[in-house]
Amino acid sequence: MQKIIIVGHGNFPSGILSAVSLLVGENENIIGLNLNGELTHEQFEEQLKSILDQNDHAIVLADLTGGAPHQISARLVLESGNKNQYVISGVNLALIVDIVMKSLFGEVSDDELQDTLLKSIDECKETTTLLSARMMG
Repeated sequence: MQKIIIVGHGNFPSGILSAVSLLVGENENIIGLNLNGELTHEQFEEQLKSILDQNDHAIVLADLTGGAPHQISARLVLESGNKNQYVISGVNLALIVDIVMKSLFGEVSDDELQDTLLKSIDECKETTTLLSARMMG
């Protein structure tokens, strides 16, 4: 079973976790780790490392590509060398719900997971839209 860890700035992780719980139900395999004024970067890293060390199968979902939560997550996963841990950055609610549904509630094997994650990313890119009155006429 995958552990899904939502990381990000401020209260982004806890807010997204609240929305995900509303949409798909609460699940002990989905957690949020806020990097806010309550944690130093070092404390955030220690907590994330502990979670990753205890979960060989993990998907870390980071709010902002290149931000500290993403950088720390990527470094920890790369240093571990664990081929069953992934980091995806620049996530939104639609992508997170899709990944949760496929990886926690679907039957995706370890061999299929990377392709499944890439497909989810592509599908969510297609659903991002712009609506403007200029487009109507």
